[in-house]
Amino acid sequence: MPVLRQLTVCSAPATHVVEARSRKKGRVLEYRVEMCASHRWLAPPWPGRRTTQEPDGRCGTMADHRAYTQVVQSHVEVWIGPLTAQDLQAHDGDVAATLRAAHRWLQDGSRGEIWHAVAALLGHAAWLAEAVASVLVEVEAGERQVLAALSAAESIVGTARGV
Repeated sequence: MPVLRQLTVCSAPATHVVEARSRKKGRVLEYRVEMCASHRWLAPPWPGRRTTQEPDGRCGTMADHRAYTQVVQSHVEVWIGPLTAQDLQAHDGDVAATLRAAHRWLQDGSRGEIWHAVAALLGHAAWLAEAVASVLVEVEAGERQVLAALSAAESIVGTARGV
């Protein structure tokens, strides 16, 4: 089941698409990102086949079919890392530790009110990631909850940045 992400708050119809497929037999869809012409500058972090289409869907919509670890890595590389200077390698691949560090960085009150919401979601995602790693929750359900919290935080970041 894909993880749905909203990368922008733009309501324009999507006209540009980036699709990535696996290199394995059958070329399964890994993700599909849709953007309007004004936001196609968001495409560089997303490798894949780029096409244009008739206006369809909403700008910033992403259907992500990749595995949990790949989606978390994507969140860290595309927006958490650039925003907070945190990465998985610095925390030995520990998702919870990475998210906790990002959460602490965003808790600084000087960043503005909207960032408190992002910090809260990252803190919640870190707590859930700890529960998943400790098998305190059913793993698949816990992973879905981590990704839902990260997706919500990503949408708020888009709002804060005005994209």
